[in-house]
Amino acid sequence: MPTDAKCGLLVGVGLVLAAAVLIFQKDPPPATSTAPAVSPAAAVKPPTAEPVRPEPTSPAPARPVSWAPSDNLP
Repeated sequence: MPTDAKCGLLVGVGLVLAAAVLIFQKDPPPATSTAPAVSPAAAVKPPTAEPVRPEPTSPAPARPVSWAPSDNLP
């Protein structure tokens, strides 16, 4: 591998790592406000119940996908 390629690889990896560090920084702590504190669990609404649907029935009986000589098929 030529020296230029090695240097380019190192610079590229360094740039990717620098971008990752800048983008995925830890969020700063929330600023204090005068609003009352609400726990995150209390702010989430419970999911609504979905109506129960009956299981569809098959219009035709199932057929075997594979067979063996011992199955005695017609």
